[in-house]
Amino acid sequence: MDVFKLSLFVALFCGLPNLNIAQIRDCSGACNLQFRCDPYARNLVWTVSNGVCRVFQNSCQLGSLNCQRENQCLQPLVPITQDKCMIHCPSICPNGGPQVCAFFAYLDINGARRDRQMTLPNRCHLDHYACKNSDAHIGDPSIGPCP
Repeated sequence: MDVFKLSLFVALFCGLPNLNIAQIRDCSGACNLQFRCDPYARNLVWTVSNGVCRVFQNSCQLGSLNCQRENQCLQPLVPITQDKCMIHCPSICPNGGPQVCAFFAYLDINGARRDRQMTLPNRCHLDHYACKNSDAHIGDPSIGPCP
């Protein structure tokens, strides 16, 4: 019986260091804020996510994503300056991968709310376009060409 207890102790002790915070902590529902972001309110916010510069239409859009990240036990994305972010713009993108359809909201010269969709070869090309053109897409792009 002592050998069993020792084996159980060793298994538990050796296995715990292999668990990460997300496996130990339940983050679902940690953030329950309701965001109603105006996609036409343009006050660009820049941040780096997974080594890639991302541009958001406004701080509400970034706050909404950070709420989702909190519910997944992920660290929040932190705003940085455009200059610091643009260092992380993708410069070379592969041609393979699924096409993506992105939605862009803007105000025309008369102040009317407009939107457009754009099909790009893949997510890397979308990130490159958004970063180099200071043009934030709204939400996650859909997989496949735009309708």
